[in-house]
Amino acid sequence: MTKQNRIKLIGIIVCLCLIGIYIVKGTQYKQKFLPRTTVAGINVGGQTTTEAEKTLAQHFNHQKVTLKEGSKTITTFTGQSVGVVPNFEKTLANLKNSQNAWSWPLHLFYRDQHIKSAKAIKINQTTYQKFYDQLKTQLSSGRKANEAATIKKVNGTFKITDAVQGNVVSTSKLDQSIKNSLAKGQTSIDLKDDYIKVKTTSADKQNLNTALAKIKKLQNVSVTYNISGHTVKVPQATSAAWLTYANGKVTLDQAKVKTYLLSLNSKYATYGKSINFKSTKRGTVKVKAGNYGWSIKVASETEALTKDMLKGKDVTRTPIHVGVGYGTTTNEGIGDTYVEVDKTNQHMWIYKNGKSVLDTDVVTGKPGQDTPSGVYFVWNKQRNATLKGSNDDGSSYASPVSYWMPVDYTGVGIHDASWQAKFGGTWYKTHGSHGCVNTPPSTMAKVYSLVDLDTPVIIF
Repeated sequence: MTKQNRIKLIGIIVCLCLIGIYIVKGTQYKQKFLPRTTVAGINVGGQTTTEAEKTLAQHFNHQKVTLKEGSKTITTFTGQSVGVVPNFEKTLANLKNSQNAWSWPLHLFYRDQHIKSAKAIKINQTTYQKFYDQLKTQLSSGRKANEAATIKKVNGTFKITDAVQGNVVSTSKLDQSIKNSLAKGQTSIDLKDDYIKVKTTSADKQNLNTALAKIKKLQNVSVTYNISGHTVKVPQATSAAWLTYANGKVTLDQAKVKTYLLSLNSKYATYGKSINFKSTKRGTVKVKAGNYGWSIKVASETEALTKDMLKGKDVTRTPIHVGVGYGTTTNEGIGDTYVEVDKTNQHMWIYKNGKSVLDTDVVTGKPGQDTPSGVYFVWNKQRNATLKGSNDDGSSYASPVSYWMPVDYTGVGIHDASWQAKFGGTWYKTHGSHGCVNTPPSTMAKVYSLVDLDTPVIIF
Protein backbone atom coordinates (compact mmCIF):
# COMPACT_ATOMS: atom_id res chain seq x y z
CA MET A 1 0.00 0.00 0.00
CA THR A 2 1.37 3.27 -1.01
CA LYS A 3 1.91 6.12 1.40
CA GLN A 4 -0.83 8.12 -0.28
CA ASN A 5 -3.33 5.31 0.17
CA ARG A 6 -2.37 4.94 3.83
CA ILE A 7 -3.07 8.62 4.44
CA LYS A 8 -6.46 8.30 2.78
CA LEU A 9 -7.26 5.25 4.90
CA ILE A 10 -6.30 7.03 8.10
CA GLY A 11 -8.46 9.99 7.09
CA ILE A 12 -11.42 7.71 6.44
CA ILE A 13 -10.96 6.00 9.82
CA VAL A 14 -10.76 9.36 11.65
CA CYS A 15 -13.89 10.59 9.90
CA LEU A 16 -15.72 7.40 10.73
CA CYS A 17 -14.64 7.75 14.37
CA LEU A 18 -15.81 11.36 14.53
CA ILE A 19 -19.08 10.43 12.88
CA GLY A 20 -19.44 7.61 15.37
CA ILE A 21 -18.75 9.91 18.29
CA TYR A 22 -21.18 12.49 16.88
CA ILE A 23 -23.90 9.84 16.47
CA VAL A 24 -23.31 8.34 19.92
CA LYS A 25 -23.31 11.74 21.64
CA GLY A 26 -26.29 12.93 19.64
CA THR A 27 -28.17 9.83 20.68
CA GLN A 28 -27.20 10.44 24.33
CA TYR A 29 -28.29 14.09 24.23
CA LYS A 30 -31.73 13.00 23.15
CA GLN A 31 -32.07 11.85 26.77
CA LYS A 32 -29.87 14.48 28.36
CA PHE A 33 -29.44 18.23 28.32
CA LEU A 34 -26.91 19.74 25.99
CA PRO A 35 -23.60 21.01 27.34
CA ARG A 36 -23.58 24.52 28.87
CA THR A 37 -27.26 24.30 29.76
CA THR A 38 -28.13 26.29 32.90
CA VAL A 39 -31.41 26.64 34.73
CA ALA A 40 -31.57 29.52 37.18
CA GLY A 41 -27.81 29.69 37.02
CA ILE A 42 -27.36 26.00 37.84
CA ASN A 43 -25.48 23.85 35.28
CA VAL A 44 -27.56 20.81 34.29
CA GLY A 45 -25.67 19.99 31.08
CA GLY A 46 -25.28 16.22 30.54
CA GLN A 47 -28.05 15.41 33.04
CA THR A 48 -31.36 13.72 32.40
CA THR A 49 -34.54 15.57 33.36
CA THR A 50 -34.81 13.45 36.50
CA GLU A 51 -31.23 14.15 37.48
CA ALA A 52 -31.62 17.86 36.69
CA GLU A 53 -34.82 18.09 38.72
CA LYS A 54 -33.06 16.53 41.70
CA THR A 55 -30.09 18.88 41.30
CA LEU A 56 -32.32 21.93 41.14
CA ALA A 57 -34.51 20.85 44.05
CA GLN A 58 -31.46 20.30 46.21
CA HIS A 59 -30.04 23.66 45.19
CA PHE A 60 -33.18 25.68 45.89
CA ASN A 61 -33.93 23.94 49.16
CA HIS A 62 -30.45 24.69 50.47
CA GLN A 63 -29.72 27.87 48.53
CA LYS A 64 -28.39 30.51 50.91
CA VAL A 65 -29.17 34.14 50.26
CA THR A 66 -27.45 36.87 52.28
CA LEU A 67 -29.21 40.20 52.73
CA LYS A 68 -26.60 42.91 53.19
CA GLU A 69 -26.55 46.64 53.67
CA GLY A 70 -23.20 47.67 52.34
CA SER A 71 -20.70 45.61 54.32
CA LYS A 72 -23.17 44.78 57.08
CA THR A 73 -25.04 41.46 57.00
CA ILE A 74 -28.70 41.87 57.91
CA THR A 75 -29.79 38.23 57.68
CA THR A 76 -29.16 34.99 55.83
CA PHE A 77 -31.91 32.61 54.73
CA THR A 78 -32.41 29.52 52.59
CA GLY A 79 -35.03 28.91 49.96
CA GLN A 80 -36.59 26.22 52.09
CA SER A 81 -36.81 28.51 55.15
CA VAL A 82 -38.82 31.10 53.24
CA GLY A 83 -41.20 28.62 51.65
CA VAL A 84 -39.62 27.93 48.25
CA VAL A 85 -41.11 24.84 46.56
CA PRO A 86 -39.11 23.85 43.41
CA ASN A 87 -41.30 22.59 40.57
CA PHE A 88 -39.10 22.20 37.49
CA GLU A 89 -40.64 19.09 35.93
CA LYS A 90 -42.60 20.90 33.22
CA THR A 91 -39.86 23.48 32.60
CA LEU A 92 -37.21 20.81 32.17
CA ALA A 93 -39.41 18.68 29.92
CA ASN A 94 -40.15 21.65 27.66
CA LEU A 95 -36.48 22.57 27.55
CA LYS A 96 -35.37 19.04 26.62
CA ASN A 97 -38.04 18.70 23.95
CA SER A 98 -37.07 22.00 22.40
CA GLN A 99 -33.35 21.32 22.17
CA ASN A 100 -31.66 19.93 19.04
CA ALA A 101 -29.61 16.96 20.25
CA TRP A 102 -27.51 16.96 17.06
CA SER A 103 -26.29 20.50 17.74
CA TRP A 104 -24.31 19.33 20.74
CA PRO A 105 -20.87 20.18 19.29
CA LEU A 106 -21.87 23.84 19.05
CA HIS A 107 -22.74 23.91 22.75
CA LEU A 108 -19.31 22.69 23.74
CA PHE A 109 -17.76 26.05 23.00
CA TYR A 110 -20.12 28.97 22.64
CA ARG A 111 -23.81 28.25 22.39
CA ASP A 112 -25.50 28.32 25.81
CA GLN A 113 -29.01 27.52 26.99
CA HIS A 114 -30.24 29.75 29.85
CA ILE A 115 -33.58 29.22 31.52
CA LYS A 116 -34.84 31.48 34.31
CA SER A 117 -36.70 29.81 37.12
CA ALA A 118 -39.25 32.50 37.96
CA LYS A 119 -42.10 30.37 36.69
CA ALA A 120 -40.59 27.11 37.86
CA ILE A 121 -40.57 27.73 41.59
CA LYS A 122 -43.53 28.24 43.83
CA ILE A 123 -43.56 29.91 47.22
CA ASN A 124 -45.61 28.85 50.19
CA GLN A 125 -47.20 32.21 50.97
CA THR A 126 -47.84 31.46 54.65
CA THR A 127 -44.19 30.57 55.28
CA TYR A 128 -42.89 33.43 53.16
CA GLN A 129 -45.18 36.04 54.71
CA LYS A 130 -44.13 35.07 58.23
CA PHE A 131 -40.48 35.50 57.25
CA TYR A 132 -41.13 38.75 55.41
CA ASP A 133 -43.21 40.31 58.21
CA GLN A 134 -40.40 39.64 60.69
CA LEU A 135 -37.89 41.14 58.28
CA LYS A 136 -40.01 44.28 57.77
CA THR A 137 -40.26 44.74 61.54
CA GLN A 138 -36.49 44.38 61.85
CA LEU A 139 -35.90 46.99 59.14
CA SER A 140 -38.56 49.48 60.26
CA SER A 141 -36.77 51.20 63.14
CA GLY A 142 -33.79 53.52 63.31
CA ARG A 143 -33.91 54.55 59.67
CA LYS A 144 -33.51 58.01 58.23
CA ALA A 145 -36.14 59.27 55.82
CA ASN A 146 -35.21 60.99 52.59
CA GLU A 147 -34.83 64.74 52.71
CA ALA A 148 -36.12 66.42 49.60
CA ALA A 149 -34.32 69.40 48.16
CA THR A 150 -35.63 72.35 50.11
CA ILE A 151 -34.93 75.86 51.34
CA LYS A 152 -33.20 76.32 54.68
CA LYS A 153 -31.74 79.22 56.58
CA VAL A 154 -27.98 78.72 56.72
CA ASN A 155 -26.03 81.21 58.84
CA GLY A 156 -28.92 83.65 58.61
CA THR A 157 -29.34 83.34 54.83
CA PHE A 158 -31.97 81.32 53.00
CA LYS A 159 -30.45 78.84 50.56
CA ILE A 160 -31.56 75.92 48.43
CA THR A 161 -30.17 72.69 49.87
CA ASP A 162 -29.71 69.47 47.91
CA ALA A 163 -31.81 66.40 48.51
CA VAL A 164 -30.38 63.88 50.96
CA GLN A 165 -30.79 60.16 50.35
CA GLY A 166 -32.13 58.32 53.36
CA ASN A 167 -32.12 54.61 54.11
CA VAL A 168 -35.81 53.82 54.41
CA VAL A 169 -36.52 50.57 52.58
CA SER A 170 -39.24 50.22 49.97
CA THR A 171 -41.09 47.12 51.15
CA SER A 172 -42.44 46.39 47.69
CA LYS A 173 -38.97 46.61 46.10
CA LEU A 174 -37.43 44.44 48.80
CA ASP A 175 -40.16 41.85 48.37
CA GLN A 176 -39.46 41.72 44.65
CA SER A 177 -35.69 41.58 45.18
CA ILE A 178 -36.00 38.56 47.46
CA LYS A 179 -38.24 36.71 45.04
CA ASN A 180 -36.00 37.58 42.09
CA SER A 181 -32.91 36.37 43.92
CA LEU A 182 -34.60 33.06 44.64
CA ALA A 183 -35.76 32.72 41.05
CA LYS A 184 -32.38 33.60 39.54
CA GLY A 185 -30.24 31.65 41.96
CA GLN A 186 -28.55 34.75 43.35
CA THR A 187 -26.77 34.47 46.67
CA SER A 188 -26.67 38.12 47.78
CA ILE A 189 -29.02 41.09 47.95
CA ASP A 190 -27.84 44.62 48.73
CA LEU A 191 -30.49 46.45 50.72
CA LYS A 192 -29.24 49.77 49.36
CA ASP A 193 -30.72 48.84 45.99
CA ASP A 194 -34.15 48.80 47.61
CA TYR A 195 -34.05 52.19 49.33
CA ILE A 196 -36.84 54.59 48.51
CA LYS A 197 -35.00 56.85 46.11
CA VAL A 198 -35.01 60.59 46.56
CA LYS A 199 -35.66 62.55 43.39
CA THR A 200 -35.44 66.20 42.43
CA THR A 201 -37.19 67.00 39.18
CA SER A 202 -36.69 70.05 37.00
CA ALA A 203 -40.10 71.24 38.17
CA ASP A 204 -38.94 70.91 41.78
CA LYS A 205 -35.88 73.03 41.05
CA GLN A 206 -37.98 75.69 39.35
CA ASN A 207 -40.40 75.82 42.29
CA LEU A 208 -37.53 76.16 44.75
CA ASN A 209 -35.98 79.03 42.80
CA THR A 210 -39.37 80.76 42.64
CA ALA A 211 -39.88 80.27 46.38
CA LEU A 212 -36.41 81.59 47.20
CA ALA A 213 -37.08 84.73 45.16
CA LYS A 214 -40.36 85.21 47.05
CA ILE A 215 -38.61 84.89 50.40
CA LYS A 216 -36.08 87.54 49.44
CA LYS A 217 -38.91 89.87 48.46
CA LEU A 218 -40.84 89.23 51.67
CA GLN A 219 -37.78 90.02 53.78
CA ASN A 220 -38.25 93.66 52.80
CA VAL A 221 -41.96 93.88 53.65
CA SER A 222 -42.75 96.51 56.30
CA VAL A 223 -45.30 95.67 59.02
CA THR A 224 -46.98 98.40 61.09
CA TYR A 225 -49.65 98.03 63.77
CA ASN A 226 -52.12 100.65 64.94
CA ILE A 227 -53.06 99.45 68.42
CA SER A 228 -55.57 101.41 70.49
CA GLY A 229 -53.95 104.78 69.87
CA HIS A 230 -50.40 103.46 69.55
CA THR A 231 -48.38 103.02 66.36
CA VAL A 232 -46.01 100.08 66.44
CA LYS A 233 -43.57 99.43 63.61
CA VAL A 234 -42.38 95.84 63.67
CA PRO A 235 -38.57 95.75 63.34
CA GLN A 236 -37.52 94.51 59.90
CA ALA A 237 -35.28 91.86 61.45
CA THR A 238 -38.19 90.56 63.52
CA SER A 239 -40.65 90.19 60.65
CA ALA A 240 -37.95 88.71 58.40
CA ALA A 241 -37.22 86.11 61.08
CA TRP A 242 -40.82 84.89 60.81
CA LEU A 243 -40.23 83.67 57.26
CA THR A 244 -39.84 79.96 56.72
CA TYR A 245 -40.23 77.33 54.04
CA ALA A 246 -42.31 74.30 54.96
CA ASN A 247 -44.21 71.63 53.06
CA GLY A 248 -43.20 73.14 49.75
CA LYS A 249 -44.53 76.61 50.57
CA VAL A 250 -43.22 79.95 51.75
CA THR A 251 -45.00 80.84 54.96
CA LEU A 252 -44.51 82.42 58.37
CA ASP A 253 -43.43 80.51 61.44
CA GLN A 254 -46.74 80.59 63.29
CA ALA A 255 -45.14 80.08 66.70
CA LYS A 256 -42.84 83.08 66.22
CA VAL A 257 -45.68 85.30 65.00
CA LYS A 258 -47.84 84.26 67.95
CA THR A 259 -45.00 84.98 70.36
CA TYR A 260 -44.62 88.48 68.95
CA LEU A 261 -48.36 89.18 69.04
CA LEU A 262 -48.49 87.94 72.62
CA SER A 263 -45.81 90.47 73.48
CA LEU A 264 -47.93 93.23 71.92
CA ASN A 265 -50.95 91.97 73.81
CA SER A 266 -49.01 91.96 77.07
CA LYS A 267 -47.87 95.54 76.50
CA TYR A 268 -51.01 97.19 75.16
CA ALA A 269 -54.09 95.10 76.00
CA THR A 270 -56.09 95.90 79.14
CA TYR A 271 -57.95 92.66 79.78
CA GLY A 272 -56.74 90.72 82.78
CA LYS A 273 -54.71 93.62 84.20
CA SER A 274 -55.08 95.38 87.53
CA ILE A 275 -55.14 99.17 87.55
CA ASN A 276 -54.03 101.98 89.83
CA PHE A 277 -57.32 103.80 90.30
CA LYS A 278 -57.64 107.38 91.54
CA SER A 279 -60.63 107.05 93.85
CA THR A 280 -62.86 109.83 95.05
CA LYS A 281 -62.20 109.44 98.78
CA ARG A 282 -59.33 106.99 99.26
CA GLY A 283 -56.63 108.26 96.96
CA THR A 284 -54.96 105.89 94.52
CA VAL A 285 -55.92 102.27 95.11
CA LYS A 286 -54.86 99.16 93.24
CA VAL A 287 -57.87 97.34 91.83
CA LYS A 288 -57.46 93.82 90.51
CA ALA A 289 -58.60 92.71 87.09
CA GLY A 290 -62.19 91.78 86.41
CA ASN A 291 -63.97 91.15 83.12
CA TYR A 292 -63.32 94.63 81.71
CA GLY A 293 -60.76 95.18 79.02
CA TRP A 294 -59.77 94.11 75.56
CA SER A 295 -57.16 91.73 74.19
CA ILE A 296 -55.74 90.73 70.84
CA LYS A 297 -57.25 87.56 69.37
CA VAL A 298 -53.80 86.12 68.85
CA ALA A 299 -54.79 83.02 66.88
CA SER A 300 -57.02 84.97 64.48
CA GLU A 301 -54.53 87.81 64.14
CA THR A 302 -51.68 85.39 63.44
CA GLU A 303 -53.64 83.95 60.54
CA ALA A 304 -54.65 87.38 59.22
CA LEU A 305 -51.15 88.84 59.48
CA THR A 306 -49.68 85.81 57.74
CA LYS A 307 -52.13 86.16 54.88
CA ASP A 308 -51.43 89.89 54.49
CA MET A 309 -47.66 89.63 54.71
CA LEU A 310 -47.45 86.82 52.16
CA LYS A 311 -49.02 89.14 49.59
CA GLY A 312 -45.61 90.80 49.37
CA LYS A 313 -46.76 94.36 50.05
CA ASP A 314 -46.21 96.59 53.08
CA VAL A 315 -48.73 95.83 55.80
CA THR A 316 -50.57 98.20 58.13
CA ARG A 317 -53.05 96.53 60.44
CA THR A 318 -55.35 97.08 63.38
CA PRO A 319 -55.20 93.81 65.29
CA ILE A 320 -58.26 91.63 65.57
CA HIS A 321 -59.35 92.08 69.16
CA VAL A 322 -62.07 91.12 71.59
CA GLY A 323 -63.52 92.70 74.71
CA VAL A 324 -64.47 96.24 75.68
CA GLY A 325 -62.56 99.49 76.02
CA TYR A 326 -60.46 99.23 72.85
CA GLY A 327 -59.32 102.71 71.87
CA THR A 328 -59.58 104.05 75.42
CA THR A 329 -56.07 104.96 76.47
CA THR A 330 -56.50 107.39 79.38
CA ASN A 331 -56.88 106.60 83.06
CA GLU A 332 -55.25 103.17 82.67
CA GLY A 333 -57.65 102.18 79.94
CA ILE A 334 -60.97 102.99 81.64
CA GLY A 335 -61.23 106.58 80.41
CA ASP A 336 -63.15 109.31 82.19
CA THR A 337 -66.65 107.78 82.09
CA TYR A 338 -67.14 105.04 84.66
CA VAL A 339 -68.94 103.86 87.78
CA GLU A 340 -67.03 103.82 91.09
CA VAL A 341 -68.19 101.59 93.95
CA ASP A 342 -66.29 102.18 97.22
CA LYS A 343 -67.15 99.29 99.54
CA THR A 344 -65.35 100.84 102.50
CA ASN A 345 -67.42 104.01 102.26
CA GLN A 346 -70.53 102.16 100.98
CA HIS A 347 -70.91 104.77 98.28
CA MET A 348 -71.21 104.84 94.49
CA TRP A 349 -70.28 107.59 92.04
CA ILE A 350 -71.05 107.94 88.35
CA TYR A 351 -68.49 109.89 86.34
CA LYS A 352 -69.12 111.11 82.81
CA ASN A 353 -66.38 112.89 80.89
CA GLY A 354 -64.39 113.23 84.10
CA LYS A 355 -67.17 114.84 86.15
CA SER A 356 -69.31 113.30 88.87
CA VAL A 357 -72.91 113.41 87.69
CA LEU A 358 -74.45 111.30 90.45
CA ASP A 359 -73.45 109.75 93.75
CA THR A 360 -75.42 107.71 96.26
CA ASP A 361 -75.08 105.53 99.31
CA VAL A 362 -75.33 101.80 98.56
CA VAL A 363 -75.34 98.44 100.31
CA THR A 364 -72.81 95.87 99.11
CA GLY A 365 -72.36 92.20 100.03
CA LYS A 366 -72.48 91.13 103.63
CA PRO A 367 -69.49 89.45 105.27
CA GLY A 368 -69.02 86.02 103.71
CA GLN A 369 -70.76 87.14 100.53
CA ASP A 370 -68.65 90.16 99.79
CA THR A 371 -69.15 92.04 96.56
CA PRO A 372 -66.12 91.03 94.47
CA SER A 373 -63.53 93.73 93.88
CA GLY A 374 -62.31 94.27 90.35
CA VAL A 375 -62.54 96.24 87.13
CA TYR A 376 -65.85 95.20 85.56
CA PHE A 377 -68.28 96.61 83.01
CA VAL A 378 -72.02 96.79 82.44
CA TRP A 379 -72.58 94.04 79.89
CA ASN A 380 -76.39 94.09 79.95
CA LYS A 381 -79.30 96.28 81.01
CA GLN A 382 -82.72 94.90 81.84
CA ARG A 383 -85.99 96.32 83.16
CA ASN A 384 -88.25 94.43 85.57
CA ALA A 385 -86.04 91.43 86.18
CA THR A 386 -86.32 88.74 88.85
CA LEU A 387 -83.06 87.89 90.58
CA LYS A 388 -82.80 84.33 91.84
CA GLY A 389 -80.34 82.58 94.11
CA SER A 390 -79.84 80.79 97.41
CA ASN A 391 -79.93 82.14 100.95
CA ASP A 392 -77.45 81.21 103.65
CA ASP A 393 -79.79 78.51 104.96
CA GLY A 394 -80.02 76.92 101.53
CA SER A 395 -83.49 78.20 100.74
CA SER A 396 -84.11 79.90 97.43
CA TYR A 397 -84.99 83.51 96.87
CA ALA A 398 -86.51 85.38 93.95
CA SER A 399 -86.30 89.16 94.19
CA PRO A 400 -88.09 91.31 91.60
CA VAL A 401 -86.25 94.51 90.68
CA SER A 402 -87.14 97.36 88.36
CA TYR A 403 -83.61 97.96 87.06
CA TRP A 404 -80.88 95.39 86.59
CA MET A 405 -77.32 95.96 85.33
CA PRO A 406 -75.08 92.87 85.65
CA VAL A 407 -71.35 93.60 85.84
CA ASP A 408 -69.72 90.18 86.12
CA TYR A 409 -70.65 86.71 84.92
CA THR A 410 -71.52 85.20 88.31
CA GLY A 411 -74.72 87.14 88.98
CA VAL A 412 -73.27 90.30 90.55
CA GLY A 413 -74.69 93.60 89.37
CA ILE A 414 -76.26 96.95 90.28
CA HIS A 415 -79.99 97.10 91.01
CA ASP A 416 -82.66 98.79 93.08
CA ALA A 417 -83.39 97.19 96.47
CA SER A 418 -86.76 98.19 97.91
CA TRP A 419 -86.31 95.77 100.82
CA GLN A 420 -83.39 97.70 102.29
CA ALA A 421 -84.41 99.98 105.17
CA LYS A 422 -81.40 102.18 104.69
CA PHE A 423 -78.19 102.54 102.68
CA GLY A 424 -74.59 103.42 103.48
CA GLY A 425 -72.68 103.27 106.73
CA THR A 426 -72.25 99.85 108.34
CA TRP A 427 -75.69 98.56 107.42
CA TYR A 428 -74.12 96.08 105.00
CA LYS A 429 -72.47 94.20 107.88
CA THR A 430 -75.80 92.88 109.11
CA HIS A 431 -78.10 93.47 106.15
CA GLY A 432 -75.73 93.23 103.21
CA SER A 433 -76.63 91.74 99.85
CA HIS A 434 -75.68 88.37 98.35
CA GLY A 435 -72.95 90.25 96.46
CA CYS A 436 -74.82 92.80 94.36
CA VAL A 437 -74.66 96.57 94.74
CA ASN A 438 -78.03 97.45 96.28
CA THR A 439 -79.09 100.95 95.25
CA PRO A 440 -81.91 103.17 96.58
CA PRO A 441 -85.03 102.78 94.38
CA SER A 442 -85.40 106.55 94.25
CA THR A 443 -81.96 106.85 92.65
CA MET A 444 -81.76 103.70 90.55
CA ALA A 445 -83.85 105.01 87.67
CA LYS A 446 -81.41 107.86 87.13
CA VAL A 447 -78.44 105.50 87.49
CA TYR A 448 -79.98 103.28 84.83
CA SER A 449 -80.41 106.20 82.44
CA LEU A 450 -76.91 107.59 82.98
CA VAL A 451 -74.93 104.36 82.62
CA ASP A 452 -74.55 102.96 79.11
CA LEU A 453 -73.63 99.44 78.10
CA ASP A 454 -69.89 98.68 78.31
CA THR A 455 -69.34 101.38 80.94
CA PRO A 456 -66.48 100.37 83.28
CA VAL A 457 -67.47 99.61 86.87
CA ILE A 458 -64.63 99.81 89.40
CA ILE A 459 -65.39 98.02 92.66
CA PHE A 460 -62.88 98.13 95.53
